[in-house]
Amino acid sequence: MAEAKLGVGFVATLAVSMGIGPLLIYGLTATGPLVIADLGLSRAQFGSFATVAFLAAAVSSGVFGRLVDLYSERTTMAVLYVGSAAALLLASVAQSYVGVLLAVVVSGCVQALSNPVTNRLVSRYAAPQGRGLLMGVKQSGVQMAQLTAGVALPTLALVAGWRGALGAAAVIAGVGLLFAWRFVPHLPTRAADSAGPGLAVAVPRAVWWLTSYALLTGAALQASNVYLPLYGYEELHLSVATAGLTAAVVGGVGLVARVGWGQLADRLASPRTPLLLLALVAGLGAMFIYLAGELSAVWLLWTGAAVFGATGIASNVVLMIAVLRLSPAPLIGRASGLLAIGLYLGFALGPVTFGAVVDATSSYQVGWVGVAATYAAAAVLVLAGRFRLPSTSPPPPADVYPDPVPIDPGHTR
Repeated sequence: MAEAKLGVGFVATLAVSMGIGPLLIYGLTATGPLVIADLGLSRAQFGSFATVAFLAAAVSSGVFGRLVDLYSERTTMAVLYVGSAAALLLASVAQSYVGVLLAVVVSGCVQALSNPVTNRLVSRYAAPQGRGLLMGVKQSGVQMAQLTAGVALPTLALVAGWRGALGAAAVIAGVGLLFAWRFVPHLPTRAADSAGPGLAVAVPRAVWWLTSYALLTGAALQASNVYLPLYGYEELHLSVATAGLTAAVVGGVGLVARVGWGQLADRLASPRTPLLLLALVAGLGAMFIYLAGELSAVWLLWTGAAVFGATGIASNVVLMIAVLRLSPAPLIGRASGLLAIGLYLGFALGPVTFGAVVDATSSYQVGWVGVAATYAAAAVLVLAGRFRLPSTSPPPPADVYPDPVPIDPGHTR
């Protein structure tokens, strides 16, 4: 397979495509105190926004993963961006809990497209030796969205309200759609590929193992993402804007961490070592956050947020690299969709469970211990798993994907 020339616009499109799906949830999280006060929500109801969004993503991932294997990437991305903009605008005009809930359902459904379509593009256009770095940059798009939401939206919400902040965020989806239309090649759909042997082959067993890990770490990750700003506001008495910056710290550190861990994982024969380290150190970060409340030490909150961003955020890129290396090219969408089911189920279970625990105990401390325990369970799963990845991605059948069309910054067709 010839190496493609990946332009800056193409790479940027991958990153924005990963971040646009969860932008609504990050926006609600960053402006959480205002949303809760305006709609009169309990903590469990607030957590249910993330739960419903990710349940919708989990339900949609299996179907959408298969569709990504059949339709052009540009068409798939158009659906992703239009749906994400619609979700943000629906939330911005919602006047009730149910209205916001409907918006997050739309957000969750289209978010299920992000990993399969971007993984497909990486598999199709990146040389195997360069995929780790590209995957890290691509996955860091989620943290770019988290960083943007944490820095900009709380301040904007103080001026225009949380609804105005979410409405303004819809502009990002419009810009992303223009990027996708310009920089993603316009190639024929792959309907003919479905007749090939690829779709009849079972997804490798190791992908199921990775899916179990994704379920555990996804639950711990999203519980932390959703409640960290609210924890800083309610337990450590930070202002709305300052509490929102905890999400920015997680996102900013996680952005860099995903690139670094992506390069490291690409050089290793197995993901076991990085996944074990990521789970153990992320659990330590959760304990720092727990101790911040116990000792009323704000510095421990910031330390825990940074440690968590450097590790808990990065596991997804290692998982995605493993899926690319395990799966034949015609199965990239299906395998990515399966992994996404575990990931999004974890994302769904984590916040609502954490919120219910806080409401039942009137304390965040049990919740943070639970997050640390979940990461410990993921570490045990790594130790129990026995498989080794091939050193390079399995080659696609010669008649399925020809040498990729070189991409340059001006490529539009």
